[in-house]
Amino acid sequence: MRHSTSPNRTAIRSRNWIAAAALSTVLVVAPATAARAANLPNLPQSAGGYELTFAPAYDYDGDGCYPVAAIAPDGTLNGGLNTTGAVNGNCRDQSDLDRTQTYARSKCNNGWCAIVYASYFEKDQILPGCCGHRHDWEHVVSWVNQASDRVDYVSRTVHGEVQTYPRSSVRFDGTHPKVVYHKEGAFGSHNFRLANSNDDPPENHYGTWRFPPVVDWNGWPSAALRDRLMTADFGSASIKITDQDDRFRNLLNRSKPAGIPFDPWA
Repeated sequence: MRHSTSPNRTAIRSRNWIAAAALSTVLVVAPATAARAANLPNLPQSAGGYELTFAPAYDYDGDGCYPVAAIAPDGTLNGGLNTTGAVNGNCRDQSDLDRTQTYARSKCNNGWCAIVYASYFEKDQILPGCCGHRHDWEHVVSWVNQASDRVDYVSRTVHGEVQTYPRSSVRFDGTHPKVVYHKEGAFGSHNFRLANSNDDPPENHYGTWRFPPVVDWNGWPSAALRDRLMTADFGSASIKITDQDDRFRNLLNRSKPAGIPFDPWA
């Protein structure tokens, strides 16, 4: 398993009792053949050129889940998983990788486009059999300079905060910024990090950088299906491309690179 060498920003409220729980167990990873109780089908890809051209190239470290459908075509919402068993238990089979999904939404003005990519995971578990929460939403933002037609900045959500990086800090697969879903150490939770030189070959079942089917804001089969997901309650996890609580524009405002003329409120 590979982990970022950046400073650990994990905030765990009950750190002492989590550490105590760790003394009685060893971090384990479920075998690839772990059974699934149910598999929601994903939506077919339906996205515009920008959303596809600048979508992240993803990998997923072995100690976490794969991003799957949060909602099925018939409107069934993903119920998520309990934080029991292995940290990747029942959520990292090849069948999960075969039904991955990315949800996207963009805003463009003043020569810049911000494209937010949202990924849903069925749980964010910290220790074997313990700790964390059902459901996890993680987000990556590609900041596209329309003059150069390239990604000049990349943002990621991490523990309720946002970190933004210049192009020089980002590795690319063609036009696609490389990111990895990882676990931040023994007592850390999961989020996306930028890929580094140790991330090739990728760790997923196929050993390649992955491009889940993208559904953008205007690509949903119906507004009703989109609204059902955008207003769903995922507990302590929340999707940031919704207008609910003005989450979408607030995320853009918080992640906007310094000095660019983009207006998140326009």
